[in-house]
Amino acid sequence: MEKNTVIAIVLIALILIGGPYLISSIEKKKAREAPVAAPQQIEIADDETSDTVTETASEPESVERTVVELHDQDHPVETIVEETDLFEIHFNTAGAIVTELYLLRELDDNEPISMVLDGESHVGTFNMAFGGYDADYITEAFKHERIQRGREIIHLFSRDFVKDGQIFTVSRTYRIIPGEYMIEHQIILKTPDGKFVPLLDGDQPAYTLTYGPQIGPRFVKIDGRYEIRNYVSWGPDPKSGKFKRELYRKKDDNNLIQIGHTVSWAAIIGKYFAVIADPGSGSSTITWNANPVEGQPQASRLQISKPARRQSLIEDTYQFYVGPLDKANLNRYNRAEDNAFGISGMSFQNAPRTSAVLGWLESILRWLLEIFYSIVPNYGLSIIFLTILIKAILFPFTHKSYESTSKMQAAQPKIKAIQEQYKGDNQKIQQKTAELYKQEGINPLGGCLPLLFQLPVFFALYGLLNRYFPLRGAEFIPGWITDLSAPEYIVEFAKPIDLKIWTLEAIRILPILYLGGQLLTTKVTQHASAGSKGGAQQKILTVGMPIMFFFILYNMPSGLLLYWTVMNFITIGQQLVTNYIKKKKASGGVT
Repeated sequence: MEKNTVIAIVLIALILIGGPYLISSIEKKKAREAPVAAPQQIEIADDETSDTVTETASEPESVERTVVELHDQDHPVETIVEETDLFEIHFNTAGAIVTELYLLRELDDNEPISMVLDGESHVGTFNMAFGGYDADYITEAFKHERIQRGREIIHLFSRDFVKDGQIFTVSRTYRIIPGEYMIEHQIILKTPDGKFVPLLDGDQPAYTLTYGPQIGPRFVKIDGRYEIRNYVSWGPDPKSGKFKRELYRKKDDNNLIQIGHTVSWAAIIGKYFAVIADPGSGSSTITWNANPVEGQPQASRLQISKPARRQSLIEDTYQFYVGPLDKANLNRYNRAEDNAFGISGMSFQNAPRTSAVLGWLESILRWLLEIFYSIVPNYGLSIIFLTILIKAILFPFTHKSYESTSKMQAAQPKIKAIQEQYKGDNQKIQQKTAELYKQEGINPLGGCLPLLFQLPVFFALYGLLNRYFPLRGAEFIPGWITDLSAPEYIVEFAKPIDLKIWTLEAIRILPILYLGGQLLTTKVTQHASAGSKGGAQQKILTVGMPIMFFFILYNMPSGLLLYWTVMNFITIGQQLVTNYIKKKKASGGVT
């Protein structure tokens, strides 16, 4: 393999694997250096997202507390379990909260995924507080009533409170419908005598509703690649009025991100699951709060604060999508006739990360993958068939690369002779070398350019196989590759082995096959290098690079490694056939 070709491969691989890290590092550096005054908007377009990245550094809300007393009531503290075909929800009358919320059709280690991760705090989610984001949650017991209306299931919680001698009632209603990943939550504040609800404390919000402290599924760490928590909103731009997706990165000194402009929805986005909240009508302050709680050091709260209003009846209705980031379920809420809630125009499909430049190519590859899956309902086999198809389509480019490399290798003795003959005269060397290239029909970039044409395919496949929801939990080979969205293993250690420069968590086969295939590919495509120095440099690249990427890719999702491993072995077969034909031609066996 010619040196320039090897360097091109290294650059492509480094861009593919290291690009997200580099972009993330640059953005974090900018975030640290940016002034803390007004919000800044930076337009970015990379392989991971096409969002407008908004870095916010909002001033914290007032720390004054709204003091509300309890009216003389005595309601029992109890847990109510509700189950539909999609949800298992545990309500608790203490605070009228949800303590557990399981997605019954989505499994993690053969158990339903919990979308409420609160560590040892037991604070649950859908917490309500009088005041701002940092106010204490209401923990007093509410009166509970379950109501069934056809398919609709309603859980109604109510309790009286007193402030400044004024009694007011807080009613909280949860509405769920089988077949929907949507939870409608309504909060009503009402006084019995027509006076204003007594929550007018200066600029302090009337109340704050919180989803948190963390969404599922359970994870070891949030690294931005294998598991993510992105803070995203969708709504009209305050300046242009055009709807757009905004991704918020920078937290202020209080570990918060806050926005006050109108949005259609705000969300906490994981790699495969999300909580997306429609804050309802009227103004709201949205807060993403990353302050840890007991037993949950990596927290991600979504908090909606509503301003006080001079009204005797305050009624706010919220819609919460709690479920998978798959297009079928996200698109259901674009047309009223497609969902039981009659909701339309939500644009939830904009919640997942997408690529602005290569989204079209990713869509084509997804379409092809789904076609193969419809024929052979196994995503592992579908990835293999897609790999074969891609290799066939790219064959002219790779073949041209091999041919160009071969010509360049064959011309090395002549190039070396020119360098010796005109030693010290670089201009003459360049002139004679160019004449040689023209005479031999060599394009010096011929070994690199075909590889660069393949770069968009690599990026698009990386995005597809790393984020495609149906791969989650998709089994390829029973007992070995049981989840194409996760790393496979044959032995998993109870305690990871710390090797100082690397941590070994399990023995995995696909990375070993990848390394073996890459080294074998190098061997069958490599020709003798001219000179020991060039050969030594090339050996470092062609042997060192696969070893380096063995460690980088070791914990990659198995779907990605399956693609790269199969591609390597197809390349080996292709090159063996090419070498055989060349050998026959050289010996006169083929004309």
